[in-house]
Amino acid sequence: MKVNNINVLFILGLCSPFFLCGCFATQDDVKVLKTQVAALNKTLENLQKNQAGLDVQMEELMTQLVQSSENLKDFDYKLDSISTKLDNITSALEKKDGEYKMPPGEIYSQAKNQFDAKQYSSAAKGFALYIQNAPEGQNIEESYLYLAQALYFLEEYQKAAVSSATLLDKFPKSKYTAAARIVYARSILPLGKKDEAKNYLQSVVQDYKGSTEAAEAKKLIGEIK
Repeated sequence: MKVNNINVLFILGLCSPFFLCGCFATQDDVKVLKTQVAALNKTLENLQKNQAGLDVQMEELMTQLVQSSENLKDFDYKLDSISTKLDNITSALEKKDGEYKMPPGEIYSQAKNQFDAKQYSSAAKGFALYIQNAPEGQNIEESYLYLAQALYFLEEYQKAAVSSATLLDKFPKSKYTAAARIVYARSILPLGKKDEAKNYLQSVVQDYKGSTEAAEAKKLIGEIK
């Protein structure tokens, strides 16, 4: 009988409001936990997506850095190549055992190539070396003209004027006279000599009618204010 009473009490205890409330509270907690877990899973999923995006961006950045590094190496190589050429030109006309290391014609050729590549500083050095060491060379007139043009592009206007004026003085019958007059006029314009520049340009228009130099000179006259 005692055992039965105990069983009855146990069953009554299970059916008591306190126990039922405890069960309902536990179910609510589970729902809350499920909601939180779902939210955490969604957050984790977003983080994983963001991480994947960051990984892609990082991979693209690394690719760009590698390309930039390769481009920089290529640029350094080109600079080294240009520097080597300059060193070659500078030492080319030094004599060894009474002979030139490099023929003056080769010096002119390299200087002309650099001029065509708009490397005016190295080109000017090459033409100046040619003029200094081969004053009667077959490319002497062209060297004076290209030197003047290179110096003009380097905005060394006074030196450009001197080089073109020297060509006009030493070689009055040169086929480059018209071009030299134009370079001279261009060079003295920034020096404030507008009237003299106009006179030289007008001389080109008058003496070389129908030529490209005359057309260029006429255009420049119109631009002078």
